[in-house]
Amino acid sequence: MRTESLFHPHARARNADPDTSHIAAAKVDSSGDGEAQRLACLHAVSRYPGYTAAEIARAIGLERHIPSRRLPELRDGGYVVNGEKRKCRETGNLSMTWWMWE
Repeated sequence: MRTESLFHPHARARNADPDTSHIAAAKVDSSGDGEAQRLACLHAVSRYPGYTAAEIARAIGLERHIPSRRLPELRDGGYVVNGEKRKCRETGNLSMTWWMWE
């Protein structure tokens, strides 16, 4: 039995995404995985402020794309914010950094 979510954000898919993306978004929330991933990402941003999504994934042992999906949901919910972009130590790409909302 699921309890009330700690977060207002939910996994999402864009309107232009295929049906499979919408199904996956619904599944990640109904299973409770989305909330667990958001909580892990929130704790990671608190512990590693200024990291990129890929750096957060490496630091806490998540598949690289999970923080890239969950962090914008947390940002939209007012839990985290983006800082300046910088070269990511994991990907070598220019990437957003993540910080706790103050």
